[in-house]
Amino acid sequence: MTLTGDFGGPPIEEPAPNYPTVFGITLTPVVSGVLIALVGLGAAVYLGSLLIAPKLEEAAKLQEEIAQQENDLSQREVILKQLNDVVAGLERAKQQNRDVRSLFATQEALDTLLLDINRLILTSGAQLTTFEPDSAASGIVQDGSLGPELNAKLKQQVTNVTIQGPFPSILQIMQKIDQQQNFLVINNLTMELVADKPGEVITTFKLMAYVPLTPEEIAALAPPPQGGEQQGQPQQQQQ
Repeated sequence: MTLTGDFGGPPIEEPAPNYPTVFGITLTPVVSGVLIALVGLGAAVYLGSLLIAPKLEEAAKLQEEIAQQENDLSQREVILKQLNDVVAGLERAKQQNRDVRSLFATQEALDTLLLDINRLILTSGAQLTTFEPDSAASGIVQDGSLGPELNAKLKQQVTNVTIQGPFPSILQIMQKIDQQQNFLVINNLTMELVADKPGEVITTFKLMAYVPLTPEEIAALAPPPQGGEQQGQPQQQQQ
C-alpha cells in the first residue's frame, strides 16, 4: 500500500500561554512565585510585628524593672549598713560613757571611800594628823581644770590630808590611793623631813574626789527659759 501526501509543510505553531497581567506585569510562574514569596515574607514580618514586638517590649520593661529593683536593693543595703554603723557608734558611745562614769563615785560611795582611806592611813603605820573637808574648794567644777567638756557636769569634794610617818609607809599609802577604782586626784603634795625623827616625813595634800551631778543638779544650773509672749499685750477684741 502506497501513501502519498505532503509531509514537508510548515510546522504547526502552538498558541502562546495566556498569563494574566496586573499593573502591567505579566504573572508568569516565576513572577508569581516571587510575588507569593514576597507576600509571605511581608505577612511574616507583619505577624512578627504584631506578636513578637510586644513581647520584646515587655521583656525590655521587665529587664528595666529588674535593674531598678536591684538598684533599690543595693541602696537599701547601703542605708542599712549606715544605720548599723550609727547604732554601733551609739552603743560604743554608751559603753564609753558607762566606762567613764564608772571612774566616778556616787555621793554615798564617796563617803564610804573617804572612810576607807582614813582607815588605810591609820593601819599603815603612819599618823593621821588632818583629814577634814575643804568646803571652800569643793563644789561644782566650772573652771575647766578637767577640760571644758566636763564643766558643770561634775562636782568635786576636796579633803585636806596631813600624815606623818616613815617614807616607805607614806609611799605605800600613795600607791594604794592611786589603785582606787574611783576617780581620785592628789593635788598640792608637799613633804617635809621630821627633824627629830630620821626617816619620817610630814606629808600634806588635797585629796580630790569627783562625783557626777544628778539630773536635778544639772537642771538647776540650766539658765531660766526666756519669756515667750510679752505680757500686757492687748487682747484681740471679740467679734
